[in-house]
Amino acid sequence: MEDLVMYGTPAEGVYTTSEIVAKYTGVSVEHVRHLTNKYHDELERFGVLVFENPKLGETGRPQKLWHYNEQQATLLITFMRNTPAVIEFKSNLVEAFYSQREELAHKTTALANIKPVNKSLSEVVHDSWPDNPHMYATIHNLALKVVTGKNAKQLKIMFDVTDAKEALNSSQLEHLERAKELMKQLILNGYSYQEIKATVLKERGAVNA
Repeated sequence: MEDLVMYGTPAEGVYTTSEIVAKYTGVSVEHVRHLTNKYHDELERFGVLVFENPKLGETGRPQKLWHYNEQQATLLITFMRNTPAVIEFKSNLVEAFYSQREELAHKTTALANIKPVNKSLSEVVHDSWPDNPHMYATIHNLALKVVTGKNAKQLKIMFDVTDAKEALNSSQLEHLERAKELMKQLILNGYSYQEIKATVLKERGAVNA
């Protein structure tokens, strides 16, 4: 059910699309677009209707891909016949929206918890390497590599985000917090950067073994 909903911009939040609705209800995308246009005003009672224009194939013409929040998607489905596929999709969609909201809540909590660690680690890094203004970024990249195997730049490109932490799920964010706390303690214990790197990457290898 993870493919039923996704997370857009912070303003948009969790949403599903006209393509997903069509796929799981057994109706055509054109019919979903028709319903969206027909009941546009009713749907916008629950928020602005967002759309994108992806091209169909290399030479295909762009078609509107509508985004629906939970209320909009629920209302849209009520305009369809209650076929077995539609009924099943209704249940699965409600569960998918709930699951994604839970994940976002956990992620928000993890981000909130990680801020004090970042601040404390930043101070420790500055105190240990006062003449290296880029050292915290190096430490941060190392922590990301411990958690994901990739650095901040790679994560930003791969997930098209401005902050690498946005590419992490709640479990990974919690792991990042633990990795940074370990690195902070190693710095306070006088470890060099190379010693810290060897230690944390060894920990990653033990976890993934």
